[in-house]
Amino acid sequence: MSESTPEHDAPSGQESSEKESSPAAETPPQEPNRDSQDDPGHPDDHEDHDKPDADTSLARRLQQEEESLRLRLISLQKLNGATAGRDWFSGPVNHVSDGASAYGAGRDLYYNVVSSESLPVQTAPVREEHVQRIRGCLVVTESQITLTSLLADEPLLLLRGSPNTGRTTTAIAALLDVAKSCHRLMIKEDPGQVSAAHLERGAGYFLLADESPWVSRLEEVADQLSAVAVRSECRIIILARPSCDLPHRVVDHVQPVADDVFRKAFIHRLGDPNAWDAHQLDKYDIAVRLSGCQPVEAIHLAAWLADGVQQNRDIAELFKEQPLFTHKRFREHLDEVPTRSGRCFLVSSAVLHGLPEPVVSAAALDLSRQIHEESQEDDETDDTPIWERLENWLSYSGISMVSSDRRGEGRRVQLRDELVPLLLPMIWEELPGVRQHLYTWLHRLGESPDEYVRIKVAHAVGLLTTCDFDQVEKEFLDKWSRDSKIMPKQLAAWALEAAASDPGIRDRVDALLSRWAYLGPYDRRTTAAIAYGSQTAIRNLDKVLTSFRQITRSTKGYWLCDAVARSTADIYAMDTARPIVAELARWARGDAFGGQLSAALALVRLGALLHDGARPALPDHCDQADLIALWSRSLELSLSTDEMAGRKSSLASQLWQLFADWMKEWDRRPSLRPVLEGVFSTAGTGSLQQRRTYQLYLLVWRQKRVVSTPLFHYLIRILKDG
Repeated sequence: MSESTPEHDAPSGQESSEKESSPAAETPPQEPNRDSQDDPGHPDDHEDHDKPDADTSLARRLQQEEESLRLRLISLQKLNGATAGRDWFSGPVNHVSDGASAYGAGRDLYYNVVSSESLPVQTAPVREEHVQRIRGCLVVTESQITLTSLLADEPLLLLRGSPNTGRTTTAIAALLDVAKSCHRLMIKEDPGQVSAAHLERGAGYFLLADESPWVSRLEEVADQLSAVAVRSECRIIILARPSCDLPHRVVDHVQPVADDVFRKAFIHRLGDPNAWDAHQLDKYDIAVRLSGCQPVEAIHLAAWLADGVQQNRDIAELFKEQPLFTHKRFREHLDEVPTRSGRCFLVSSAVLHGLPEPVVSAAALDLSRQIHEESQEDDETDDTPIWERLENWLSYSGISMVSSDRRGEGRRVQLRDELVPLLLPMIWEELPGVRQHLYTWLHRLGESPDEYVRIKVAHAVGLLTTCDFDQVEKEFLDKWSRDSKIMPKQLAAWALEAAASDPGIRDRVDALLSRWAYLGPYDRRTTAAIAYGSQTAIRNLDKVLTSFRQITRSTKGYWLCDAVARSTADIYAMDTARPIVAELARWARGDAFGGQLSAALALVRLGALLHDGARPALPDHCDQADLIALWSRSLELSLSTDEMAGRKSSLASQLWQLFADWMKEWDRRPSLRPVLEGVFSTAGTGSLQQRRTYQLYLLVWRQKRVVSTPLFHYLIRILKDG
């Protein structure tokens, strides 16, 4: 069988996890319009942790066990209400030795182990559902037959082979033939600590040793474990790389044929012995399609295909959509497209898909001319006139022309949905010679006046971060973030938002933004402020608001404060309203001018939301004391002499106009009244200038019938009483 690499993270709250897979701006910012089957995991990844020495005192051990229990309780508290990851299958949690848990998630087993100094040896059973899948999908190999035969007499054997070739499935199948059950044996550091007390009498155990430090003394370890296995009447199989050796007890693993694995897995998944013939899979040349593939890839393909069949989808179409075959078909297409312009059209389509054909074609020809000029290659060998080449360029099955839904645009270049995140990375991987040309071309496209083109460029750069984050950071993100213009900053923000959608590099995006926000110069802090204003940022709202706070503490720049205000408004929603307003009030109450200015600018953007909806009205979802402080300090700021925030600025007029709009709602929205009363009461205890300013506005509002005469006198009394 095969090995797989689960794509899901282990459930949160676990301090370590091990995995085993079964078969199975010049101007202000503008608003734009992861031996699955082979490698259950790497327990030895945890072997560097501290552990008690053999001569540790009893008191020390008791203290460690107490700490271990505390950590487990904390871990359980964190898991309360959490859901384990799911793939193609689901299953319950199985409790295993030493406080660990085994989760069935799709075609993978997750061994979640509480990391603790007092747990140098741990075991986890292979649960029954996993055992049944192995028995149902197993492709018997010579190595399994040999293992089963030798285990009748040998308590310990070494199965030698490369990761991702089905070693684990082979070991489990052999152990199940000779033992009453099968378990995973996990050793923190010293195999000498394994005793008969750790092993269940008559059971079988497999142990991963690929990267373990004790591999250098494998013969000694094997003798130790063999003696323990004899005392426990157990059987142990050590999984090791081809370079490992023992003078005896070694079996070389034979990898099962990928198409045999595919057939067994497909039939097992559908639960129908006749499924292969019923769906006429012989005509799809499975052996050819899986040529060179590892068993794990065959497992994933079989699951993909079986799921599609259960949904009554066409098998031929499913094969076209499977990413494994998408890569192969793309390589074949590159061999069929010898012309530079044809390949450039591929590049242009990968970046600008969804835009009108003339835009995509013009960009492709521009890239072709650039490559010709920079590399001094021979001129185009295609004798077909440029205007007749489009049909040849469209020969790749993933690209098509569709009618535009906007009048005057003609046809648009379209990619199949599943190809959108794959095509550009495939081009980057298969055509290394075009990379530097691609970077230069993307920079030029990023200067386009067409916002749709710029957005596509930014998303393309975000995709390229998954290929080479460091290079993309150097080539694009650093340059754009340091530019004084706002447009490059917006490109960097869009690119990082696209990059953050990939879980594999999300942490790197977060780290980069945090570095810019805390340590960067003005332009980079502005870029970080813009980038944080995306829905991907609110997965860690506290961290985002903390970054905003840091930015506003260290600046008096209007455009940087405005960028923070814009992004704050962008992430304002029903579930974020209260913490956001509380943070804005905190800035307003503080002494930092940048924080006060950012809070006032954000209030202008959020204060107009007087109606319920996806973006809730401020008075209905926020603490009244926070709203009073936010309004009072913002209006106070508007009376300052500062050119950008004071009484002569547009911010001041916007604030007072917005406050007047709230006053108009006095009768219709009773929820506003405590806030408005609180603002006037606060002003009454303020400076003489504040009181007179409020009195003046009340007079004007009475004249314009913004407030009624009784309300005017009521508010005047509040203002005077303070």
